[in-house]
Formats: sequence, structure tokens, C-alpha cells
Amino acid sequence: MDMTNGKATSGGSTQSPSRREELLAVATKLFAARGYHGTRMDDVAEVVGLNKATVYHYYASKSLILYDIYQGAAERTLAAVHDDPSWTAREALYQYTVRLLDQIAVNPEGAAVYFQEQPYITEWFTEEQVAAIREKEAQVYEHVHGLIDRGIASGEFYPCDSHVLALGYIGMTLGAYRWLRPSGRRSAKEIAAEFSTALLRGLIRDETIRVESPLGVYPDGEARLRSKNSS
Repeated sequence: MDMTNGKATSGGSTQSPSRREELLAVATKLFAARGYHGTRMDDVAEVVGLNKATVYHYYASKSLILYDIYQGAAERTLAAVHDDPSWTAREALYQYTVRLLDQIAVNPEGAAVYFQEQPYITEWFTEEQVAAIREKEAQVYEHVHGLIDRGIASGEFYPCDSHVLALGYIGMTLGAYRWLRPSGRRSAKEIAAEFSTALLRGLIRDETIRVESPLGVYPDGEARLRSKNSS
């Protein structure tokens, strides 16, 4: 890795991934608690138990750490994007929400850093890096937007402004990083069911499905999805 115009650029590295991961985990927690500007490399070194020179051996600048955090958070969010051709639109939306909230619950600090520092990333990242992050965000939007459009086209959903609804739903689900924790009162899957039900009951045309099985799962909660014929 090297620096270009004071911004983070990535390159090959033969450093120990375990040490880098430890530094990244510590920095993520510190950035989430104190903010990027409020955290010094000395703070990271102190918590990890290394001198600052050793920290700089693994990360040449603080912005490189931030970029790795961003990359990880963006990739975890993108990992929620998956579609099975056998799923109805409502089933696919629910499965997306489950996967996304599972990812947030595993690393809420990474999600916090992502959103807290988002207005400032052009100060620290290269244009190419910003574009790479924006591309991942666009893929998530296109997935949710496409699922809503698919449901409208098939007659499963009422007509609506799918663009606005997709943006709103993504914002609501991603905003869960503020309070979602693995040890919380409700699991990520339970919260995903609440979020998805609230959205889908406003979209689904069929009254029976809307009331009895908006998520496409059976009443006993077993993870079996209804066939397309049920929609």
C-alpha cells in the first residue's frame, strides 16, 4: 500500500493478516466510539499494545485503516444481496432483510463508522476508491428496487413509487446499526421479520397472504418458503 496525494491507495502486502485484523478491529471500535477525527494512531497503538512505528508498518496512514473498514462494511452489506429464482418478491425482500441485519449484528461498530464518516470520505479516499464504494451501494439499491418492481409487475404488489420506497427501506434497515446488538432483546431475524412485515403488508395485494403469510413462511416459523403458486 502507498499514499497518493495524501489519500488512501491500496496495493499488495505480505504482512501478517492476523496482526492487521487485530489493528483493524481495534481501530474500528475506536472510530465508532470517538470518531475518525477524534482517534489518533497513538490511540490505536496503545490499545493494541504496540509502538506507533509498528502500527505504521502495517498501515501507512489512518486513512488506509478507514478505507479497509469501509471496504469490509460495504462487502458485508453487498453479501445480503442474493436472489433465488423460486422466491416471490416478498420472500426475496424478507431474505435480504434477514441477511443484512445478521451482518449488522455481527459488526455494528463497522456499520457505525461507515455511516458516521460517510459525508467526509472524499477528503480521505481517492476518486477510484469512492467510486468502488458507491458502486457497491448502487448494487444494493438496484437489488431492492428491482424486487419491488418485480412484485408490481407480477401483480403481487400494489403499484407504488419503487424508487422512493427502496431508498426508504434501505435507510430503515441500515439504520439498525445504532441499536442492533447480538445480545439484544430481539434477534436479528426477529427484527427482520418485523421490518419486512411492516413493508410488505402495505404492498401485497392478496388479502389472505397479506394477513397470514406476508413473509412467505409458514405459521410455525419453519424456514420453508411457499411456492410461486401461493402468490
